[in-house]
Amino acid sequence: MLPAEPSGPVENGRPDPGPPLLTARSRRRLILAAILRAVLWAALAGIVWYVVRVLRNVDWPAVGHALGQLSWWQVLVLLALVAVRQLFSSTPLALFTEGLGIRRAVANDLVGVLVATVTPAPADIVARAALFRAWGIDVARGLAGLVLNSVLFYAVRLTVPVVGAVLMLWTVGDETAVGWTAVVSGLAATVIVVALVVLFRGSSSAAALGRLLGRVGQRIRPSLPGPEAMEQRLVDFHGNVAGRWERYWGWASGSLAMMVVTESLILVAALRFLGVPPSEAPLLVIVASFMSMYLLMATPFLGLGILDAAVVALIADRSTADPAALVAGMIVWRVCIQLVPLIAGLVPLVELRRVRGAVEPATG
Repeated sequence: MLPAEPSGPVENGRPDPGPPLLTARSRRRLILAAILRAVLWAALAGIVWYVVRVLRNVDWPAVGHALGQLSWWQVLVLLALVAVRQLFSSTPLALFTEGLGIRRAVANDLVGVLVATVTPAPADIVARAALFRAWGIDVARGLAGLVLNSVLFYAVRLTVPVVGAVLMLWTVGDETAVGWTAVVSGLAATVIVVALVVLFRGSSSAAALGRLLGRVGQRIRPSLPGPEAMEQRLVDFHGNVAGRWERYWGWASGSLAMMVVTESLILVAALRFLGVPPSEAPLLVIVASFMSMYLLMATPFLGLGILDAAVVALIADRSTADPAALVAGMIVWRVCIQLVPLIAGLVPLVELRRVRGAVEPATG
């Protein structure tokens, strides 16, 4: 009988066994990734079904009529609230970045939001770094302040649904619609807070946390930085912002909390201006419904459509307000929170292009 043909090319007298088979860990990782994708697609389908179900029953001509009731002074009040909201949102970056100041922090945030909306990542980080460089701010410290600002922002954002569930229980005596969201987001916020406490206990704690994150990250995705790389990154990060974190973490947290309160007040003001009185939709019901669904702002485009439908459904179920007026109020809120900052971001972006155009020929 003739010998079997080798499965691959012969090297050094031995047949090449061909490509290596998947290991058990690789197979488990692929299966887990497939399950997660299926869960995400199922959740997305459920959300789309929910949004369509809510919006299909809306009287859109009535929504247009409600929007036409806004007067010029009411628009000015809403714009003033948007400015206050932006100041609260940008204050942590100003506190965590030495020499930046609140005016430049606002400009940096507006440019980051604008660029992130119209271009893929990491173009927003590049634009923010260019602003730091143009202002003479150390880029490493500026980006460290930006990262710390983002982490604290998510800790506050994840805490808000817990507050919303408590308010819902207090106002209408029923938090079942938002209870699980509050539990999950509250646990996630606790994890972030614990990580921040460990990180800023000292450089040795930052190094230990970096090694842990590196090991966990590589188990999830081997391409992520390993323990040594993450250790060095967190030690450098700790060195850049530890001093300012110890001095300003309380002020920064309070500022972000006031940002959420201001966003709630913008929605309340929009509904009142469009003819929804307190007798139909009490203030605390509006605020509780909005905060309960606040986690949806972490989805793309600040939860466009998804957050709006969820908040309208919660308020409508717990009040006698006209659904058309509620939808109109959410549209006004969306314009204030999303569209106005995008337009405002054009001003510092044009300034950045002018400054870079003047500096680059001279340095070249």
